[in-house]
Amino acid sequence: MSHPSTFTTPGVRQFAEEIDAERQRQLAKFGDQHHPDGTGNKSQQEYADHKRRWCEAAFGSGYGTWADILAEEVAEVEAERDPAKLRAELLQVAAVCAAWVADIDSRTTADHVCNSIMARGEMDEPLGYLICGMCGKRKSEAQR
Repeated sequence: MSHPSTFTTPGVRQFAEEIDAERQRQLAKFGDQHHPDGTGNKSQQEYADHKRRWCEAAFGSGYGTWADILAEEVAEVEAERDPAKLRAELLQVAAVCAAWVADIDSRTTADHVCNSIMARGEMDEPLGYLICGMCGKRKSEAQR
């Protein structure tokens, strides 16, 4: 497989580099892992249909969110049994994550009032300080 030397979508290069750094941390912590997919059963397929309808209804009523989109895409991953289609669905999840990260990165502090959540580090471990859940700034830097 060839890899592009230039990313054409704004923000994707940084996103890919951050994913690579996280994968290096995972490999250092857990090594190379191999697990069954655990996808494609009837209840997962029914749940994917439910999440698809939920997402369509949310956006149809004007209240759709990135979380709705990602939940739908993850449900579609879980519903897929065929390895080639599963891979394609996983890439769709990654693309939604890239779009969501780009949206977060595009926000200015004037777009919101900062709220506080616990900062997380590698493998989602608490880092011991608060950040804004919208812009990611440390609490001391965030709007109040």
